Parts: sequence; structure tokens; C-alpha cells
Amino acid sequence: MVWKRTISAKALEKAKHASVKVEDKVVFIANVGGKLYAMDAVCPHARCILGELDEQRLTVKCPCHHALFELTTGKMLEPPYVAPDTPKEKLGLRTYNIRDNNGWIEVDVE
Repeated sequence: MVWKRTISAKALEKAKHASVKVEDKVVFIANVGGKLYAMDAVCPHARCILGELDEQRLTVKCPCHHALFELTTGKMLEPPYVAPDTPKEKLGLRTYNIRDNNGWIEVDVE
């Protein structure tokens, strides 16, 4: 495991979610009710940065074309509206291990 420090736990608690650069990746991290989540932040359709978190459904929506991803698995639940025939099963996002280590949010990028 290669744990990389991202932002403070306090900042994430206040913001609820953030997209952060971790080495050569951009990772979407979220704190929902005290539980931490991490997944790729770049939509595979048009390379937009994810940003619309639905805490109730545990989903993240791409602001460009509204593709919808499951926060817990990275699975694409709804394809982009401009490409409704997109093969959802091929366009999921990678999820990562995440932890709070002494007040800092760390992501395992390996």
C-alpha cells in the first residue's frame, strides 16, 4: 500500500467532498456521515472532473453530461445524456482505500 496525504480531515468534514491531485491522478474524496470514500474524479466520457455528490443516494454526477456513478463501487449507473447507448459496464471508475491518519485524509493509490 502506498498511502498519500491529501487534505485535512477537518477541511473535508466541512466541505463534504473534494477533488484532489494524488501523484498523477485526480481523486474524488468524500465524507458522508463520517464514512470516507475515494474514487477516480475524472469522468471517462469527456474527461470532466466529477462534482455533484448526492449524500442520500451515495452517487456522484458529472457536471458536464450528467453521467452518474456509485460512490461505493465506482460503477456507472446512468450514461451521459449525450451518449445514452454508452456501455455503462465498461466505463466505471476505480475506487481507492482511504483513511484518516492523525487528522489527515490519506488515499492508497496503488
